[in-house]
Amino acid sequence: MKPVHIHQPGEPSDPEPPDKLLDLASALTDPLVRQSGVTTTADGRWALYVTVPPDAAVPIVGVESQADGFPVVYEAEPDELPLARPAYPAAANEGI
Repeated sequence: MKPVHIHQPGEPSDPEPPDKLLDLASALTDPLVRQSGVTTTADGRWALYVTVPPDAAVPIVGVESQADGFPVVYEAEPDELPLARPAYPAAANEGI
């Protein structure tokens, strides 16, 4: 299976992610993982979020074993970085 290209998180079932999940996200190590963090699944469960190459086969055993029972959301790393521009270009030019 390949990672999703765009993950759509659901409404969180709890207002804050568990501290243990936050610790896991910051300590996660795997050669295929480009970024890690937390998100929610489509049904609102807090989950470990990782970006991996678009051609990676997921789930990744090493990541799943470190997730300690939390769901893992795999998202494909984009081919290109997003281009940041002002939300209102005309207003930015006017000094507003």
